[in-house]
Amino acid sequence: MSDIIPTIQNGYTIPVLDHGFVRYIDHMGTDTRIVEAARISYRSPSKGADQDQKLLEYLWKNKHTSPFEMCKLTLNIKMPIFVMRQYVRHRMQNLNEVSARYTQLPAEFYLPTVWRVQDTKNKQGSVTVEQPPEWHQRQAQRLMKLCDDAYAIYEAMLADGVAREMARMVLPVNIYTEIYACWDLKNLMHFITLRDDGHAQSEIQEYGRAIKSICRELFPGVVKAYEKYQWKLVEQ
Repeated sequence: MSDIIPTIQNGYTIPVLDHGFVRYIDHMGTDTRIVEAARISYRSPSKGADQDQKLLEYLWKNKHTSPFEMCKLTLNIKMPIFVMRQYVRHRMQNLNEVSARYTQLPAEFYLPTVWRVQDTKNKQGSVTVEQPPEWHQRQAQRLMKLCDDAYAIYEAMLADGVAREMARMVLPVNIYTEIYACWDLKNLMHFITLRDDGHAQSEIQEYGRAIKSICRELFPGVVKAYEKYQWKLVEQ
């Protein structure tokens, strides 16, 4: 199959939430690499773009996933710590995170503009219901005060000589952290399956969509197969 030259370059960035982002660093492999890896089983050459795309779709539909692991993608991601806690549940990646032991974290906090309420049917879910503007403002003011107070205490403790690794304990989980992460494509698409989904928390869904957008530029045939034969989260 004929690979499409990606239009994105190192540093291409998609803003996410208020201070976050997903940034493309580099990648290895293409749609063609996956096809070549699959066809080596039969020592078979490419049979043209149409047949190669059909093979990609067959592989994805039937969960023959090892050829997809031949491709890699490295991303720089900035997200709130509470989102990071969900992100790292996906353990099939290599990552390194900014350390609040080595450096002072900047005063960057996620402040939602719309607040959700607890879903009465899903213990871990939330729903958006119509509330008066004052209700949203009240929650926002509470969170902003907490962030301002916590960061003031954080700075005061650092100024008083408290170790960074201890002073960070006062910071809330809506402060931003930053990582470098390297995925193989199979596991990254599995991440997208779970996180670009209505059952996932709204904030991490936005990261899932941003990552899928980058994958679409780099591996269009794979994303086409993914969207045609998206795996079910719960098998029937």
